[in-house]
Amino acid sequence: MKVLIRCLAPLSLLSFSPAQAFLVRQNNPASIPIPMRTKLRQADIHRSQYVNLNIPRGGTQKGGHTNVNRTRLQMTPGALSHAFDNAPFIKSSLIFTAANTLGLLFSLFTKSQLHVDLLGTGAFALASLPALLDPTSSTRVTVSSGAVFVWASKLTSFLLFRILKVKSDARLDGNFETVGGTTLFWFVSLLWGLFCSLPHTIGTTSTIPGSPTTLAIGATVYALGLATESMADYQKWQFKSANPSQFCNEGLWSVTQHPNFFGNLLLWSGILIMNSDSLIEPMTVESSQGILSTAWAAIWSTRRLLVAFASPLFMWALFKGQADGSVTNSLELATKKYGSDPAYQEYVKSVPLLVPNIFAWLKALISGR
Repeated sequence: MKVLIRCLAPLSLLSFSPAQAFLVRQNNPASIPIPMRTKLRQADIHRSQYVNLNIPRGGTQKGGHTNVNRTRLQMTPGALSHAFDNAPFIKSSLIFTAANTLGLLFSLFTKSQLHVDLLGTGAFALASLPALLDPTSSTRVTVSSGAVFVWASKLTSFLLFRILKVKSDARLDGNFETVGGTTLFWFVSLLWGLFCSLPHTIGTTSTIPGSPTTLAIGATVYALGLATESMADYQKWQFKSANPSQFCNEGLWSVTQHPNFFGNLLLWSGILIMNSDSLIEPMTVESSQGILSTAWAAIWSTRRLLVAFASPLFMWALFKGQADGSVTNSLELATKKYGSDPAYQEYVKSVPLLVPNIFAWLKALISGR
């Protein structure tokens, strides 16, 4: 019987696919019969046509030019591996962690506020540089990286200029008085960086080019958000410089109580749109799959996009908490300063907290007042 089993066992390999036999070959190549060895040699030739493909991260390179410094895809027998590489995401996360850790150490030893925005917001610019400076990055990744760098550099410069002028931010008073308070502040800052940047950092992991239409729509939304945030900051700075004891209700501040928050939400939504279709894995549905298996495969293929959606959700919760006073003391400070003013009371009742009327917002944005 043992002799019979030994004779028949190799025949069972004839029903193996090349991929299955490939695994057997790694452990016991002599057990594969000659017909299957022929199949495997053919599979090797077929795979050799693809295994050395070097594909630039984010898809086809700008201008259609080739470059020898490209991202190598790991291959499996008979099929291409998933077109995602987590290395850029990990690199960005480490930059955020390092910048906020440095901020924590500065705060613990100096109790100063001058470095807060330089490191907290500046970390976004630093984290975008590796992909922005990578010559193999696709157009989508370059545009996304450039968008983050421009926004972060602009906001960091403004906030640093402001803190150098006013010397202290009342909203931060008390945060750095204890080790626990300081640690909590920089931990939240780190979470803000990691979650807020997800549309971009996850987008850099994809080798899928994405649609030019999606990129254009996302860039347009981003531009509107950047313009809104920048104009809101400028209008309030100008107003408070001339009227330090009054609340700002002019320009964009007349259509929403927090146009800078709204602009920030809008620009990051634009970055999410830029990278959205590149975060969906291509699906291969077999006819033998059931409805539930197909549905799960569809959900699983969009998991990176679903994770990227954590960015606007996190920022909405953070900005709403800041606006309604549940996260910071900004509302309490504003009420203490302007609460007795009937105009302020009416402003709080009639003007939307975050999201303005779209027509009123566009009119204020275009007119600049």
